Amino acid sequence: MDLLAYALQVLTVIVAPLVVGLAMGMDRKITARMQNRRGPPVLQPFYDVGKLLSKRPMLLSELQATFAGAALLFHAAALALFVSGSDLLVTFFVSGTGSVCLVMGAFSARSPYSFIGGQRELLAILAYEPVLFLVVLSIGMRSSFLVGDIQGGLLHDLPLVLLALVPVLVVLLEKSPFDVPTAHQEIISGPYVEYSGPYLAILEVARWFQLAFVFGMVTLFFWSGDAVISIAGKLALAFAALFATIVIDNASARLTRENMVSFMLIAGIGLVAINLLVLFILKGSI
Repeated sequence: MDLLAYALQVLTVIVAPLVVGLAMGMDRKITARMQNRRGPPVLQPFYDVGKLLSKRPMLLSELQATFAGAALLFHAAALALFVSGSDLLVTFFVSGTGSVCLVMGAFSARSPYSFIGGQRELLAILAYEPVLFLVVLSIGMRSSFLVGDIQGGLLHDLPLVLLALVPVLVVLLEKSPFDVPTAHQEIISGPYVEYSGPYLAILEVARWFQLAFVFGMVTLFFWSGDAVISIAGKLALAFAALFATIVIDNASARLTRENMVSFMLIAGIGLVAINLLVLFILKGSI
């Protein structure tokens, strides 16, 4: 690998979560407009993180800081592996480890609210991780498990697999009807309830890295051709997925934990299975 390619990969790892932060600001703005409100500025997520970093750190347990740092480390590592073209399965498991660290951080605090939030987050992981795993397997079987060898254009063969990623994004973006862990209609914010100041900022940035990885998977479905067209198309596809979650959020109410798990597993796995079955029937192989 030449120095320029390596520098571009490092730059992508740095810029990608910042783009996600900007997308979170656009999310708030679009949601506000849909509800006939003015809404916060697009850069509000960055203002929030900056304000949290300036506050005095307070924790109930030293393990909270350890798990917060571990969550950031694993999610950042997952994005770095994805950008460098590594094995998609390995990247998936590294990112999943970061999600588990968030749950462990919630369980490490001696607080009933934090414990309940950790349980809810664990249910959310149980709901979306199997679907995300099957999406990774589908991409690997149809193209390659090495991200660097995937040429894109999967949308033609795996449209339902891409559709299965939408409810996964709804959960990760903490939106209705699957905002069970954080329940943004409530005051208590799930596994984050006992985090504050810099440590809460660390978890928010870790979530940006996680979302950057999942949105990166979405971009794999767009065909690779001319560099400018490819980048524009990938960004457009990622924004379309984000906009779909915003519409779902504003058109639905929060479901129960049982409904979330059952819907995600039945609908998500069902969409992937149907897509692979049709592909096998039409082309004789996956």
